[in-house]
Amino acid sequence: MPQFTTEQLAKLTGLTSGIGLELVFVEPGKDIGLLPANNLLTQIEELAGNSGHEEVEHAIEFGRSWIDHIFNNNGNFDVPSIKSLNSCIQWLQRAWDELGRNQPVPEPPTNWSKPEQSQALPEALPEAETELVGDASELEEPLLMNVEADGDLIREFTNESHEHLQNIELGVLILEDNPGDMDTLNSIFRAFHTFKGGSGFLNLKPINRLAHELESLLDLARKGQLTISSEVINVILSGGDTLKQFITEVELLLSGQRSEATIIPIQPLIRRAHRAMGLGLTLAPPVVEGAKPALVVATPAPQVQAESSKIVQLSLAPAAGLPKAAAKSQASANEGQKPAGATSIKVDTAKLDVLVDLVGEMVIAQSLVAQHPDVKLIQNEQFTRFLSQLCRITNDLQKTAMSLRMVPVRGTFQKMQRLVRDVAVKSGKQVELVMVGEEIELDRNITEEINDPLVHMIRNSVDHGIEKPEVRVAKGKSATGKVTLSAFHQGGNIVIQIKDDGNGLDKERILAKAVEQGIVDPGATLPDRDIFGLIFAPGFSTAEKVTDLSGRGVGMDVVRKNIEKLRGKIEIESTPGLGSTFTIYLPLTLAIIDGMIISVGHHRYIIPTLSVRESFRPTRAMLSTVHGRGEMVNVRGRINPLVRLHEVFGLSDTATDPCEAIVIVVESGSHTRCLMVDDLLGKQEVVIKSLGDTFKSNKALAGAAILGDGRVGLILDVDALVRMKPERLPKAA
Repeated sequence: MPQFTTEQLAKLTGLTSGIGLELVFVEPGKDIGLLPANNLLTQIEELAGNSGHEEVEHAIEFGRSWIDHIFNNNGNFDVPSIKSLNSCIQWLQRAWDELGRNQPVPEPPTNWSKPEQSQALPEALPEAETELVGDASELEEPLLMNVEADGDLIREFTNESHEHLQNIELGVLILEDNPGDMDTLNSIFRAFHTFKGGSGFLNLKPINRLAHELESLLDLARKGQLTISSEVINVILSGGDTLKQFITEVELLLSGQRSEATIIPIQPLIRRAHRAMGLGLTLAPPVVEGAKPALVVATPAPQVQAESSKIVQLSLAPAAGLPKAAAKSQASANEGQKPAGATSIKVDTAKLDVLVDLVGEMVIAQSLVAQHPDVKLIQNEQFTRFLSQLCRITNDLQKTAMSLRMVPVRGTFQKMQRLVRDVAVKSGKQVELVMVGEEIELDRNITEEINDPLVHMIRNSVDHGIEKPEVRVAKGKSATGKVTLSAFHQGGNIVIQIKDDGNGLDKERILAKAVEQGIVDPGATLPDRDIFGLIFAPGFSTAEKVTDLSGRGVGMDVVRKNIEKLRGKIEIESTPGLGSTFTIYLPLTLAIIDGMIISVGHHRYIIPTLSVRESFRPTRAMLSTVHGRGEMVNVRGRINPLVRLHEVFGLSDTATDPCEAIVIVVESGSHTRCLMVDDLLGKQEVVIKSLGDTFKSNKALAGAAILGDGRVGLILDVDALVRMKPERLPKAA
């Protein structure tokens, strides 16, 4: 007989006692205590619902049936549900006690009975009876809700819904490849079950209705009564998309951007679900006089190991409800980072941004105090110790605050799985998406902004890059193309790559189209890098015809603009017949950098520390001039261009002889430059401030920061300085 650990029994006892405490205060006709009891029971299900103890599983199933009964009706307790739940909790408490003493559990009461189920319809009806009577649109219900009374609960419901929608989409894609994966099937079922419970409690009728039908479809599959076919997969994906529409509609209503809800049709999708289930469709007589007729379908009662609604919660169990593959990835990413029993809460992102900004200002204020001339004159040992402690605490607080903004790219990457599937199906191709480095963390704002560029590039890789199966086989390739989406650290950047093993970019065709569209002069000779870069020109397209996937000449120019807006850049490499690689370089965060403070004349500049390779004072023998390339510095056998920053920014009163100055070797990707400066002043973490439109034309500047002495330092864009040709380096007016 399987055994529980002491820790598990202690947790189960605490959860059961919690439900018992909630039941003490419940009253017939009211819903107070329902959500906490539901949440606690869900945690008991996760710990013991599949433990192998038949009596325990039976008791949990019995309790779940009554909780679901309340949700599926008016959302209020009644006398039978209170008595049944109390009996269930009392038995579970005795069971945990006996198991703690290594004794067998007591037999469940023989008078336990589940709530009455509605009479099922026949498994199949004649074809004539499966058609809807009259206009199906009359059966569509508007999305009604009481924002004033239930606004907070509805907001929490929508917040949780986004996670469930993502889990549904990811799970279905896993299920499509492995229809027998019961863990994934159960996780999708639980997501729809949660939608049904939460929407039923909030009286969001169309959401509740659709979620119920899809849950019933999945329940048949869980019981082995339905085969997971392509039609079933498409119905579930369409159901997830429709629920996403509903959630968007709810959010618009909550924000006041829409005053009345639009009707989102669900009847066609419900009929598809019924066809997939092999069930008939009929109209049931209205229960209440004057009420609209409702569609009724014969579906087995859902099993009760399902996860239920989490509309309001103070703590979240990690990785609950994730599909198997995603859950494993999440578990490995979190391993060693959280103590046992760690929980998390959801915080309004606006509050988080305010916190980060305030911490940044505090760091600046602390630095101003610590480096004030009068403070430096204080020789008191105790004061110095206190000031050092303040600096240490401030730095730790800053690091913690910044970490709150960092999120794994996993969520953004996983969204691409559905995109690849849909584009491959529409274009008649077989494509596999491989994801690498999903645990890499980025600033939350960057992960949000990078989504659209990734969508455009991956769609183009599948639509334009990957060949049809028969073409690939004829070339000696596998019939299934591969798109690899990866993330990794490089220097001070996060690098995201989209690589495909398709046909590669056609340089001649791109150049010909650019000439035809007037982007390039006829007869122009361009290097490969510049030719590939032409695909980012506004309005450029090589597609022969416009389809719903591509050919309109929009998208790639937006990709480059969005990436540049994030202070990033994009590069393309391509080999004919072998594929293409799009490489995106992004900053780790948009809010703070670790910088090296330098002086050029009387001015202060900041170079991101991770872009600095080394610094030194050059000797005369290290300097040379190369025709057409300007001044060069020989650094251990490698020739690097020399950039005189005082010339870049038009400054005087600076060192003009490199041998009397400091040279800093900076790198971007595989390229390096030597920056000539007057002095190195130190290292400091600085909060990035935008320069606005005034300095927008100067590509050598990435922002500004307030330094410890209160002065403003300009942050250099190392990537721009490294990539610029000598004749294109900006000169100040």
